[in-house]
Amino acid sequence: MWRWVRQQLGFDPPHQSDTRTIYIANRFPQNGLYTPQKFIDNRIISSKYTVWNFIPKNLFEQFRRVANFYFLIIFLVQLMIDTPTSPITSGLPLFFVITVTAIKQGYEDWLRHNSDNEVNGAPVYVVRSGGLVKTRSKNIRVGDIVRIAKDEIFPADLVLLSSDRLDGSCHVTTASLDGETNLKVCLHMFECCSG
Repeated sequence: MWRWVRQQLGFDPPHQSDTRTIYIANRFPQNGLYTPQKFIDNRIISSKYTVWNFIPKNLFEQFRRVANFYFLIIFLVQLMIDTPTSPITSGLPLFFVITVTAIKQGYEDWLRHNSDNEVNGAPVYVVRSGGLVKTRSKNIRVGDIVRIAKDEIFPADLVLLSSDRLDGSCHVTTASLDGETNLKVCLHMFECCSG
């Protein structure tokens, strides 16, 4: 009943179902019963700022700090009310701290943008149209079959389908996820996913 109410109110689009079907190698059914589903892309974005939102977002984050907000209020009071001290005595140090912090955070975010571009542009091999195609990591789609060679970094969340080892196993390190540097042995696809 609640599903019907959500559909009537527009909260639950009628073309979506409770289940998700993923077509391997993006081979969709030809009978016309396929409803395209929207999945997120594989792009990694670890930066917080863009060119357009850097100044307002950075100022908001800096004035959320109690000390910066306190000195801003002191500076504004000194501007409005005739005080024996000059507003420069509280305004100049505040401006200096805000500027230096903004430069530092902007530089760190620029490094994150560069790191994201490096990871998103990493070459990977994907099975498409029956052949192996070289593409970038950000272009991997849900359902793609990805070939990973020895000592390569996984460009996405993957399920192990096969291995070239005789026993079908695979050694995986999860250092970038949980900090553990020891190798984990995956014998079949469900063991790798459970960690």
